[in-house]
Amino acid sequence: MKQSFGRAAAVASLSTVALLCGAGAQEALPTGADPGVAATVEHVLASAYHPRLVWPEIPHLAPTLKAAYEREPDRLLWFRGEEPSPMVTRALGAVGAAGEHGLDPADYDAEWLTEEWALLHSGTEISGPDRALFDLGLSVAVGRLLAAVHMGRVDPATLHWGYDLAPKRLDLEARLRDVRDGKAVDLALPELEPPFAHYARARRALALYKERAAAGEPEAVPPLPEGRKKVEDGDPWAGVTALGARLEALGDLSAEDAATGGGSAADGTPLYAGPVVEAVKRFQLRHGLETDGVIGKGTLAALDVPLADRIRQIELALERERWLPAMTRRPMVFVNVALFRLWATDPATDDEPLRMNVVVGKSLHHRTPIFIEEMKYVVFRPYWNVPYSIAARETVPRARKDPAYLAEHDFEIVASGAENAAALPPTAENLDAIVAGTLHVRQKPGPTNALGLAKFIFPNADNVYMHGTPAQQLFSRARRDFSHGCIRLENPAGLAQWVLRDRPEWTPEKIEAAMQGERPIRVGLDEPLRVVLFYVTVHVDSEGVVYFADDIYGDDDKLDAALQGGYPYPRKDGGGES
Repeated sequence: MKQSFGRAAAVASLSTVALLCGAGAQEALPTGADPGVAATVEHVLASAYHPRLVWPEIPHLAPTLKAAYEREPDRLLWFRGEEPSPMVTRALGAVGAAGEHGLDPADYDAEWLTEEWALLHSGTEISGPDRALFDLGLSVAVGRLLAAVHMGRVDPATLHWGYDLAPKRLDLEARLRDVRDGKAVDLALPELEPPFAHYARARRALALYKERAAAGEPEAVPPLPEGRKKVEDGDPWAGVTALGARLEALGDLSAEDAATGGGSAADGTPLYAGPVVEAVKRFQLRHGLETDGVIGKGTLAALDVPLADRIRQIELALERERWLPAMTRRPMVFVNVALFRLWATDPATDDEPLRMNVVVGKSLHHRTPIFIEEMKYVVFRPYWNVPYSIAARETVPRARKDPAYLAEHDFEIVASGAENAAALPPTAENLDAIVAGTLHVRQKPGPTNALGLAKFIFPNADNVYMHGTPAQQLFSRARRDFSHGCIRLENPAGLAQWVLRDRPEWTPEKIEAAMQGERPIRVGLDEPLRVVLFYVTVHVDSEGVVYFADDIYGDDDKLDAALQGGYPYPRKDGGGES
């Protein structure tokens, strides 16, 4: 929980400063420095604690600030003696507008800093320690804001994400001098934002939903009467009026169509019909629901999510997108696990030349891990080397119950992963050896193979990869977490064509022939292709349509809880805030 220490708590701290000033500390002060200012700065930075901040502990920022303040003859960064820098007002404006970036201005002490700045301008005599605390507070706020926009606040590694923020570290000392000397904070922030179209779209969506929230939360759609499980096209329902108003407020129903309505039953009850049904289908599509236009439990629950909760989802998405490492403008493949979608990016046009549905790991026990790796090769018509956990827990027990199980499903027992490994008989001894880990199970290539007709390898510690699947019916479902962790592709041939687009010999016809061939064929990529496995529950497409997904892995809740802890946010290396 946030807590403000305020002036009362600061008095005790400043009494220590006064003692320092009276105990000969002035002898070590630099020429031109006010004794109270210098002693206050020294005390705050030595203790890594600023008593007037909402989040007063500054252990990671203190060394940076110490180096910056030691360069200043008067030990102030935003003043020259008692004269403030002309950039203070711009800095305060940027801190107060932190909400535009999905951040909370209260975390950056916007209110206290604004009040102190007004006091400084009121003509009231301000002590050296008070001026120093304001100066330091503004530096902490700006430093935290710059770092938050550039790389986020929470270290993804503390939430079991395989992302490394180290390459994104900022030279905060230099940045602070820049924004003090003339490059306004509000102009510096865009340079530090992730340079991805998805991030810019998410920021626009945040502004849109905040505007909607400011207009007032629309009336909730009432629950269905007891005993009624759904409302279908043409049904009378008293909730239609509230439904139309909410869909209009959310942008799924135009004002003109809302006024048109769907008519009324003989008793005057509104009919669920006409434009509002189509609007419900649009809403369902945007919220990962079956787009059947039927009002049921799931659709009602999604309709009545408060706008404040949707705003928070967007803010959490922005935080995660700031974790993405700095990337050169090169082709990449992104997989949004929460949205069950894959897209390829073209740096030349900022377009998405390939999009498809995917199936990801089950929400319980078989989560798809989140990391960034390099795709190295493609295998057409692959064997499926059954992972030990699946072989021991699922395949062997079934084979023991049914001696024909392995043959019926094209499984064979082998001593190694070599393609020319000889198949061994499914004896009891060999099944025991599989459980012992000395023999293995694989599935022969073909249309019924669990990997489909192609797999895409980006070596990683979790042994996760992308592949086709014979279970094409799964892609028509709204929620698609069915796998053991790997990513099943709706259109593996399409991905193969895009991945091999710089290899003219690999025509669509040759790819199809390889997928329908008699043996596995491995094709190396001339240049590794970056694969980004990602998890955000908000996606804004290139047309500006905002999609929300369920938090299937509970990662939004975990990130939200971590953010509530406030500064200094922990890092996996044991350090504090960035």
